[in-house]
Amino acid sequence: MWKQYQWMNEPSDVEITERLTFHTLADTDFWRNTHYGFNRMTAHALLTDVSAERFTCRATIEMEPSHTYDQAGILLYVNDDHWLKTSIEFIPDGPSHLGAVVTSYGYSDWSTRDFPNEDISGPKTFELVYTDGDVEVFFEYGDGRREQLRIAHLHDVSALRVGPYACSPDAKADSFSVTFSEWTITEAST
Repeated sequence: MWKQYQWMNEPSDVEITERLTFHTLADTDFWRNTHYGFNRMTAHALLTDVSAERFTCRATIEMEPSHTYDQAGILLYVNDDHWLKTSIEFIPDGPSHLGAVVTSYGYSDWSTRDFPNEDISGPKTFELVYTDGDVEVFFEYGDGRREQLRIAHLHDVSALRVGPYACSPDAKADSFSVTFSEWTITEAST
């Protein structure tokens, strides 16, 4: 399944079967300019080209975070100036965050909502629904409840790649392990 995918910033200790498991490296992130004044395009992402104008992407994530801002989710990537990531981000003293970062014209924004730390270790499912540049972002709980996290628009979409991503923004962080399963990309009928 992963043969058509290529790494953007390959991580350590990668194991690829039907599931994808790897360990992040410290001081990795995707973020551009806004508020913090830094640019990082160093997070780990395993991406594939998507040519469909309408598709749904789903991933179930299991992670063992240890440091502030450890995160894992899905990246939808046009280029360094235009992309979207959705993830769960660990905050040790809690609560952690479910959220999405949308980067347009080189500037990132970030929307979040609290997520209880006691639920961080179980499987979590994210879904992106892409329709001609518009993106709906969903989070699905283990009991089947579904929550919309964001609706956004990606600009300048000439080529599009999507894939699982994870990172550890703390420069002093130990790596953490993340596993992606039930990864699907389904083209929508017109």
